[in-house]
Amino acid sequence: MKKYIIISFILLATITLKAQEGTSIFINYLPSIPMGGTADFSNNISPRGVDFEVERFLNEELSVGFNIAWNLFREKIPEETFYHNDLTITAVQFRYTNIVPLQVNVKKYFSGEGDYIPYAGFGLGTSYNESRNDVGVFTLTEDKWLFNLAPEIGMLYDMNYKAWLSVKLKYNYGFKSGEFPSQSFLSLGLGIGLK
Repeated sequence: MKKYIIISFILLATITLKAQEGTSIFINYLPSIPMGGTADFSNNISPRGVDFEVERFLNEELSVGFNIAWNLFREKIPEETFYHNDLTITAVQFRYTNIVPLQVNVKKYFSGEGDYIPYAGFGLGTSYNESRNDVGVFTLTEDKWLFNLAPEIGMLYDMNYKAWLSVKLKYNYGFKSGEFPSQSFLSLGLGIGLK
């Protein structure tokens, strides 16, 4: 429930905030494809993802900012025998992976034609990762904070003097920590921004 409250607050803040001069605020819908350790645990393409970005333009070609996102991957595994510690369980599994990246990012903007502005960016930070496996009446949960990096490419469309349309392709990679596997996914972001 907390997640829904946080997402609702972010959406409301994006609608009601007026950006300062040189600052843009974006919210993006982020369907994602799991890769690596994320796909090993829950391998379905996820339509559940959102991110919120605040960017400060240093000049026309460079911005720095902050990004927070949330992605949920899930998969239903047909009935099979599952081994965990000293338990042997035969049941249907419902696997969920929640990933919440928190990143500082830098973006380089290139001269576009007309109202289209292409860019390349790089994010660096951390991500909270939770893997949950519901097996029958049992729930097995592991969570970990991972060092995270995220290159991205995208394009902005200047709708008018107060708003942007945004499309981006972003790869998130959280490094392995102890026994917790690396987590990675590729997202296609579609969003809107306020100038």
